[in-house]
Amino acid sequence: MKDVVGSTSEEVRMIKAIQRSVGALDNGWIGNQTLSDIAAQLGANCFPLNVELYGQPAILARDIDPLNLSGPLPRNAISGSFSWQGQPCSILVRGGRVVRGMSCHYPRPESVLYKIPGGAVRIARVSSAAALGGVVWAVGGLGLLDRYDPAAEGFTGAYSDVLRKTNHTALGYKGGMLYGVYCRSMTAQQVNAFCRDKLKLEYAVMLDGGHVAAIHAAVSRINTNQRQYYAVRFL
Repeated sequence: MKDVVGSTSEEVRMIKAIQRSVGALDNGWIGNQTLSDIAAQLGANCFPLNVELYGQPAILARDIDPLNLSGPLPRNAISGSFSWQGQPCSILVRGGRVVRGMSCHYPRPESVLYKIPGGAVRIARVSSAAALGGVVWAVGGLGLLDRYDPAAEGFTGAYSDVLRKTNHTALGYKGGMLYGVYCRSMTAQQVNAFCRDKLKLEYAVMLDGGHVAAIHAAVSRINTNQRQYYAVRFL
């Protein structure tokens, strides 16, 4: 889709005001980011929605279902967080049931995006799912935005390879919407900057990357046949 650009200073001022009011980056260009934020606020019946946001494939939805599976990604899903020997090794709660209860580098904590009964989405840095109390779902990963501190979450030494430049997926939240983004060829710092400065997310965690990074949606199909043990499906 071609972006809409203001042709006068007043048109640009109007566009930027609209963008600020819906939480989009106020760059004066109306594209997928601005329109998806408007659609979310209007309650438009188009979600889950698969679009590119600033060149990166993404899925937007009002809810998610984190999965422990043993096969390729289902439709409307991204590859999930860290796994080992066929099982998730980051915190994973699905439908109120704890699938993986400990952080990736236990007893070091990790950042966890989670939903409580009643619908509110929150984020916390914890070592176990038990510390969250009763939750509907929870997805652990490397904290982003103001929680970006790889050393605090154990991503040092041999585990610092997670921070390297490769393909990553990220899970974020803003204004009642969940964002699943496939970040092409970025370092962890670049993923963090993208989620903060471009997407303007409120909460976000970086998930696993490298050869498992994948997205399967209506128009974005990358690495869909890769066997996954942790995935996030958008509803």
